[in-house]
This record gives sequence, C-alpha cells and structure tokens, in this order.
Amino acid sequence: MSAKLDATAVPAELVVMKYARAAGHFAALQSVPFTFKLMAYPMERIRLLMQTQHTNKTFEGSNFNSLGRTISHMKNEGYLAAWRGASPTIVRWLPSQYIVLFLKDHLSGHFPVYNKDKQYGMYLVGKVGSGAATGVINALVWAYPLDVMRQQMATKNSGTWGKAAKDVYSQGGLRGFYRGFMMDAPGLMIFRGVQLGGWDLMKDYYGEEWGKMNRVSRFAHGQVISLFGSVFSYPWDTVRRNLMSATGSTYSEVYRSGVATAGGFRNFFYAGFSARVLSSVVNGALLEGFDEWKRTKDA
Repeated sequence: MSAKLDATAVPAELVVMKYARAAGHFAALQSVPFTFKLMAYPMERIRLLMQTQHTNKTFEGSNFNSLGRTISHMKNEGYLAAWRGASPTIVRWLPSQYIVLFLKDHLSGHFPVYNKDKQYGMYLVGKVGSGAATGVINALVWAYPLDVMRQQMATKNSGTWGKAAKDVYSQGGLRGFYRGFMMDAPGLMIFRGVQLGGWDLMKDYYGEEWGKMNRVSRFAHGQVISLFGSVFSYPWDTVRRNLMSATGSTYSEVYRSGVATAGGFRNFFYAGFSARVLSSVVNGALLEGFDEWKRTKDA
C-alpha cells in the first residue's frame, strides 16, 4: 500500500528558507545595537579597569578612581588600546542575543500561567523567573568563558586569544574559564530578570497603547528597565570580576580587601558604574529590535 501524501506538508527547503530569512532579518535589526556596542566598547574597557582596580596588579600604581583619569590612562596607551578585548565581545554578542531573546520566550511557556489581575504577585514571579533562568543558561553554555577572555585581554594585557586562553588556563585549568560564575549567577538572574521580565510587564501594563508608541519611546522604556537591572546587579558583577582578577583569592577575601582598599562599600561595589551607564545604550535598542522583528515576522 502506498503512503498517502499530506497535502498540507511543507517542503523542507521552504522551511529552511523561512528560518534563514527570519534569522537574516533578525541579524539585520540587531546590526544597529551591535554597531553601538562596538562603538561604545572603549567605555566597556574603562569600566573593567575601574571595576578591577583594587585587585588588578597589571596596572599597579595607575589611578582609575575616576572616569577622567581612566580615559587619560587609555589615551597614553594609544588609540587602538581602547578596543583591547573587543574581539571576544564581537564573537559573543550576536549568538548571546539569539539565545537570550528566543530562550526567554520559550521558557515563559514552561512557567505556570497566572491571572495578572487576580494573582499579580505570582504573575510577576513567572515573568522575572523566566528572564532570570535565561540569563544563567546563556552564560553557562556560551557567554561566560568568552567574557573571561575579554576581561583577561582588556585588563591584563593578554593581547591575543592564544595568550589570553593560556593565561586563564594556567591560573585554574578549564575551571578558570568559569572562575567567579557562582557569584555571577545571582547577578545575572537579577539583571535579566528585571530587564526581560520588566520588559514583558511594561508591555502588559500599556496594553494596546504600547503598539501605538513610537520606537524612540519604546526604546527609552527598555533603556530605563535595563538601567534598573544594572543598578541592582552591579555589586555582584564587581565582586566576580575582582575574583577573576585576583587569582587564588576567595570570595570573602576579595570582598574584604576591596571594600578596605576602595574606602567603603559604595566605592567598591559601584566602581566604574558611570562608564556602565554610558555604554548601556545598546540595551534598549536590543529589546525594541527583537520586538520589531517579531512584529514583522508575524505580519
């Protein structure tokens, strides 16, 4: 007996073409925030230098206590030095956005569904929880080792991928590429939970009015939400980056010495935060760009 053909079946080639076009469109929309990310990278390196100044012995004697002094130091290094460590960011960034944004929508469907009018607290937990889980999974499977490489190249003058990988491996073997991850995970959960969960909650709050807003307004909302996530998660990021920088030190040793050297909790935990704010313009563009892609894809 011959098998009956399904008249509604879609040829595999058409499915592949559909997803290829969708991926290409997504990449095109993300080219704008990616360009911003690359242009703003010198601010990222400034942040890393300021953030790790209390444990980083490579630039011992240099003063990174302020944005102006750190910029002056980088000027003396030369123009191209401002982009030290940019190559891991280039490799890491776009795949990370695919993982984070697509996985967030997928994981949201696995959390219990609550009525936002009657059970708003649990509804909020579900939205923030899916964003938090997304951030940790992305870091674990892709982004974290590349971020370790970026910091090594940006703050330790390990100029090439080979030199950076060798230095990281010599300090802790394969585990060295995940040094500080246990401190980073809570910070990631806070940042991605607030950023991605807050973005969904913001859209729910405005309802139909959200679609009537112009792109600049939606971008501004995304930027504010991302900034809130940064404020709450930044201390975790500072501790883990100093842990990565101070090889052989424990969490408590990094915490105590950092606070003592910086002259207080705020000076240590939020070192370099001004540079973080200046380099974070990409976040709002990322969120709005993904939603724009979904709107055009479904149209």
